[in-house]
Amino acid sequence: MSLTQIVFAVNIGKMAIPDVNLQELNIKSSMILHSISTIEITSYKDLEEKMKTQQKIFMNRELSWLKFNERVLEEAENKEVPLCERLTFASIYQSNLDEFFMVRVGSLIDQMLLDKNMKENKTKMTPQEQIDAIIPQVQKLNRRKDIVYEEMMDSLKEYNIHLVNFQKISKKESEYLRAYFQAEIAPLISPTIIGKRQPFPFLKNKEIYAVAVLETKNGKEKLGIIPCGNETFDRLINIPGKDAYMLSEEMILHYVPRIFKGYHVKAKTLIRITRNADIDADSIYDEDLNYRDHMAEVVKLRKKLCPVRMEMTRELDETIVERFCEVLGLKESQVFRMDSPMDLSFLFRIQDELRSHPELFYERRVPQNSPAFDRTQPILPQILQKDKLLSYPYESIKPFLTMLHEAAMDPKVVSIKMTLYRLAKDSKVVEALVEAAENGKQVDVLVELKARFDEENNIEWSRRLEDAGCH
Repeated sequence: MSLTQIVFAVNIGKMAIPDVNLQELNIKSSMILHSISTIEITSYKDLEEKMKTQQKIFMNRELSWLKFNERVLEEAENKEVPLCERLTFASIYQSNLDEFFMVRVGSLIDQMLLDKNMKENKTKMTPQEQIDAIIPQVQKLNRRKDIVYEEMMDSLKEYNIHLVNFQKISKKESEYLRAYFQAEIAPLISPTIIGKRQPFPFLKNKEIYAVAVLETKNGKEKLGIIPCGNETFDRLINIPGKDAYMLSEEMILHYVPRIFKGYHVKAKTLIRITRNADIDADSIYDEDLNYRDHMAEVVKLRKKLCPVRMEMTRELDETIVERFCEVLGLKESQVFRMDSPMDLSFLFRIQDELRSHPELFYERRVPQNSPAFDRTQPILPQILQKDKLLSYPYESIKPFLTMLHEAAMDPKVVSIKMTLYRLAKDSKVVEALVEAAENGKQVDVLVELKARFDEENNIEWSRRLEDAGCH
């Protein structure tokens, strides 16, 4: 019996006792209410049991997302998948996890600041409980990623691709790398020494840093930090005479003693910080500002939000880790030890070296020409005759691009209106719209400036469209 039914039963019970004295009525009402209160207690127990059952049936949203990323990792582990495609899945797993910490974990940390007792509506977990459940799951997945990475690197040796360190190269190769470092890398890096009087530098989101524990001649400890990201030199360095490569951050870390001369290097590691990217652009919007300029400022602000994770490739003394956690506002549980590189984007460069081996890739899928269009005839008359439907990416986008170019040149076309969400780096759609605007057409384009992590790209395209005369 529901609570609504119970209340209804009370009213019926009172109405069903006519022609009795007040005392008798009170007694009978009391009996009814006593019975109802018992039912109420049973009902609440049932409700509690239902809630417990619901918590068992439903999986927390964040843990469910980790299950999704585990499925991506399983594709990297699957030896029936072509080797270079496994490299792709490993890289996607890592970039997915970066975004997960930046957005989902960042959102949980924000919720804790607002109300630490706030509960998720399905499993009734607080933000802290969700984070506590996320961390061990991520650690398990990362261990699997480290294992499969080593397996894939071993498999690449069959194709003369080797990712080496200084323990796996000859003396001659070591001399070459030392000369390369001195000429190509050393002049471009900016090391920083941190002591009591030197402030801790700002660590950029997803940038790799070489960190060294330095000891002075009088026994005092300092920290040395070197940014390893630089667009001027390649991250994947080829060793001449063989198909061997070394990551630039590993080279920088190896030559730390040369960089910090006069200090004894007690320990060294590579670290990488992931920062919160969960920011509500509309909540800080100033109506006096152009919205595009506002989004550009939001993108800048997002790069400076608080850290949510630190990764490291080698063990450091506990006191040093604690110092990093204190400076960055992290708990030690948010520090992850990695055996594989922290950024796997370089794997796409290795894929490019193996394009001559088609067996290492999935069979190429080419978009088909749609039977709905006659390619020998203009597109616009065909559309006016009958509606056409294209299914991307299975069918070629060329008819759509052809239609835009025809519209740009057709004197009968007065205006073009379009909505754009995510754009390629070399968007053919934008080229066609620019062509139309330059030909005097009225071109109105609604560009989504809040497409997550594509904001900068879309902002730049919107400026180019505006410069061409689009609205």
